[in-house]
Amino acid sequence: RRPPTQQRGGRSRGVREKDKARARGEGSGSRVSRSAMFKRNVTVSGSHQLSGKDGKKLRKELEDAFPVLDKHALKSVLPSKTEVLVSKMSNKCFVYSCLGQPIFFEHEGTLYPTVYTLWKFPRLLPALLTHSEVSPAIVARGADLMLPGVIVPQEGLGSFEEGDRMAIGIPENPQPFAVGCAQTGSEQIKETGLKGRGVKLLHHYPDALWAMGDKSAPNAGFKPSRIFPATEAEAGSDGAGEAVAADVEGLDISDEKPEACGEAKTAGASMDELVDSCFLRALHLRVKDADLPMDCGAFYSGCMLPCRPKGTEIDIKQSTYKKVSKLMKKMEKRGLVACKQTKKEDKLVKVNRDHEVYKLFERELEAEAEAEAGAAEAGAHGEGEAAAADATPSGKQIEVHECFRAVSNLRPVFGEECVRNKEMLFSRDECRAALVAYGRRENLVVEGKAGRMNLDKLLKSGLYGKKEGVEVGTEVDASDVFERIMSKMQRYHRVVCDGAEVVKKGRIKNILVSAEDRHAGRKYVTKVTQLESFSIDPAEFGNTLQRKYKCSSTVQKLPGKNETGKEVSFQGNLLDEICAYLEHDCGIHPKFIERQSRMKR
Repeated sequence: RRPPTQQRGGRSRGVREKDKARARGEGSGSRVSRSAMFKRNVTVSGSHQLSGKDGKKLRKELEDAFPVLDKHALKSVLPSKTEVLVSKMSNKCFVYSCLGQPIFFEHEGTLYPTVYTLWKFPRLLPALLTHSEVSPAIVARGADLMLPGVIVPQEGLGSFEEGDRMAIGIPENPQPFAVGCAQTGSEQIKETGLKGRGVKLLHHYPDALWAMGDKSAPNAGFKPSRIFPATEAEAGSDGAGEAVAADVEGLDISDEKPEACGEAKTAGASMDELVDSCFLRALHLRVKDADLPMDCGAFYSGCMLPCRPKGTEIDIKQSTYKKVSKLMKKMEKRGLVACKQTKKEDKLVKVNRDHEVYKLFERELEAEAEAEAGAAEAGAHGEGEAAAADATPSGKQIEVHECFRAVSNLRPVFGEECVRNKEMLFSRDECRAALVAYGRRENLVVEGKAGRMNLDKLLKSGLYGKKEGVEVGTEVDASDVFERIMSKMQRYHRVVCDGAEVVKKGRIKNILVSAEDRHAGRKYVTKVTQLESFSIDPAEFGNTLQRKYKCSSTVQKLPGKNETGKEVSFQGNLLDEICAYLEHDCGIHPKFIERQSRMKR
């Protein structure tokens, strides 16, 4: 009988494993790690909100563990009076999240920053640099960093000891992409050279911990399969968060006065002018005589909204028309269109294409077309290929925009219009612009000090507690005020698809695609949930893919009394096919698609 370590042909199992590793290129700078904690099959086993006492204790521990984080910098990552969620993971780690973003995690009693925190403070941890060609083994396979793959800069590796927290990056990209702990000290490296294991990998882009956040990347060099060099423009802007940590992502209320939030929304034009322009543009570009009669609501959502200029939004409630029905009646009085009520529904039945206003606008469109044609011809070689690469085969694209609604006691910050209309929604940039405008309007700006402002009665009572030691007139960071305002705002999201717009409360739920092995490799089932978040009908989705992949499908309601969504199940392992279909045919960005493989290995 052969020894258990000896196989046919006289080659030991260890030798065969080394050959496989060498074939994958892991011997040149990385080694596959079984300890990549968030690599796969990591789930949340429980979560709870951190109490105020424990929150203060956490902040004290972070200040002691990371001397680079002073109080002002720590507030930009972990603002005061914001909820901190602690999640216990199936790998026995604890993840601390703030404002829906994982910021730190605890492993064996030691706190580590996530890549989201490192992207704000790239020098928070000492880093070892490796080659871009080595990064695929780390980001794609969860390998540890081996010392032969480390690049030694001119100033040396620095000073660190075994067990210290370490970051991993490449020289051509200023942002780290992985976090771990050192397996060898710097003094030992000087004695023995670059041999052995350098960093034990704990967390990296894009693992399961990264997927718990907003799934963003710091620059275009970050790809799921490899980390590439960043461009010069990106490299110059990526480290800005560390230098201006207290300036709320570029908020400076001592600069020249920007546009107010209402003016920014309409790009310098009044809402009435914007509505009129989109109305005429829709009549020219979207409405054909063969399409009539057309429901007035469908005309507004399917024709007018897609015709709005880029970077602007239409809110009929903010115009003098107030309602779509009043808009149609006004245009009918002008003689541009004819409407008729059928079964209590307003229908657009005729367009007067001989109207003088209609013809004048037609000339404007022709002038715009000529200007765009000249610009397109000038940049055809550079931008044409990129546009073709980014376009989906079906031409369909689903856009998701995060927006916020102000609570009652903070509405005066957003202007009189927000006080009158409590349904107004704002983007994050518009919230920042509103705070800037309010600071100037109430003379709260501290002259000569960028990013500093005084508190008035409204901000003090709405954002600060009695035990925080601040009073009316206290000088504070504008960044702290902004983060406190954002923590009080009600979160919404807007989904735009083919001109139709849907606004829902809360964060958008990602589509979950999971594949599992039911009978030891003999039967596979793929399930898809949360399609309703992107206005996709589950039944229609199931029928389409059933015909496309020649498989059976079922649609059933999700379990639970409060669940209203449905689950679509397909026979077979279609995990990669369905994810590709959602991205390319449905126009859904990959960051909104979650993959789960429960295959038995």
